[in-house]
Amino acid sequence: MRVLLNDGSSRSITDEEILYFSNYKNTIFVHTKEGEFVLPTTLSDLYAAYGSSGFERLDRSNVVNIGNIDGYDPERKIVLFNQGEQFATVSESNEPRIRRFLASRKNETTSS
Repeated sequence: MRVLLNDGSSRSITDEEILYFSNYKNTIFVHTKEGEFVLPTTLSDLYAAYGSSGFERLDRSNVVNIGNIDGYDPERKIVLFNQGEQFATVSESNEPRIRRFLASRKNETTSS
């Protein structure tokens, strides 16, 4: 995927580098461990393109690469990335789904 840098240039990033996509003031951002970049698209289009690749829409303002989630904070209703340095919000209706995903991932790790 090509993303825009602050200086107007662009660079490529891989799907594995993506932590999540967010929408702020009608601008779409892609968040990685290295920073955030602007994308000229919509969250609906991103979910349509990446939904079958392990990305989930967890609320109105983000689409998350669930494989990069490090943890979940149920008090704040956020998923954590990059050892807790970055996070994305989870809607109340999606909370059970993220809990099931993390429980199944934990079970896979302990049974390996």
